[in-house]
Amino acid sequence: GCGQQKQKTVITIDNIKITAGEFEEAYRIAKMTTRYDLSRKEFLDTFIMRKLMLKEGEALGLDKDKRFLENLQVFWEQALLKFVLARKSNELAVVCRVSDEEIEKYYASHKDTDFAGKELSEVSGQIRAFLFKIKNQMEFSRWTSTLKRKAAISIDYKELDIPTGR
Repeated sequence: GCGQQKQKTVITIDNIKITAGEFEEAYRIAKMTTRYDLSRKEFLDTFIMRKLMLKEGEALGLDKDKRFLENLQVFWEQALLKFVLARKSNELAVVCRVSDEEIEKYYASHKDTDFAGKELSEVSGQIRAFLFKIKNQMEFSRWTSTLKRKAAISIDYKELDIPTGR
């Protein structure tokens, strides 16, 4: 079947085995991230050369180098943070709703200043987006405050040379 085709080893470089699915995914990502149209053959040559260089880096022990591991840690943290924020953002998009009543109330209290000469129908989308953003920020702030409250945090301000405001 189709699933077996994706799992079949199609490239072997010494002890490295690459399936059709892995190659297709790497090719798809490369096409999205490069500025020019990459043929499958050009990509294959580049893909193999990258694997060979990575294998050489491992053979030289560069994958255990302190600077490499520090960079890897920073990258890992950034990638994980991106995923956590995306997930929370999606959750909040479902939770944060703006009702027609809220839009009408906001319009009524701002029609003489922010919306002078404009009908509710003209600005309701703008108001909905604004109120959604405010609610989303409030929920995000509530979430981060909860994370802080749940954690045991200890800070040596003196050692960090940060004034405590006292």
